Formats: sequence, C-alpha cells, structure tokens
Amino acid sequence: MKLLSIVVPVFNEQEVLPAFYAELAAMMRELPEQVELIFVNDGSRDRTPEVLRELRRADERVKIIHFS
Repeated sequence: MKLLSIVVPVFNEQEVLPAFYAELAAMMRELPEQVELIFVNDGSRDRTPEVLRELRRADERVKIIHFS
C-alpha cells in the first residue's frame, strides 16, 4: 500500500488548527492510500505546539517537527 505524506507548515495557528485538521481528516477518509500528516511548526509562540500534541495523541497519523 502506498503512503501519502501531507506536509503542513504552521506558525501561530492555534485558532485554526482544530478546524483545519477536522476538514483534512474528513478528506483523508475518502483516500485509498494510507496517509500521514506532518506538521512543521516554525517557532510558534502561541499554543500551537500544545494543539499539535493534542492532535498527535488523538491520531497516530499526525507527526510533528518543531523548528526553533
């Protein structure tokens, strides 16, 4: 089976991440491929890192890379 990697850069996105993830997860359910989401946090100073960790705890497809 193929793996589709979706890379999403984020910076101070705490407000929109939950809704963005919900829409993306709904679309991913329709795909025949296995999917992983790689969020690249580019040094956010809000709650973005915490929101990303919450998403990762809820969904094993979520991966996180933190830049400083």
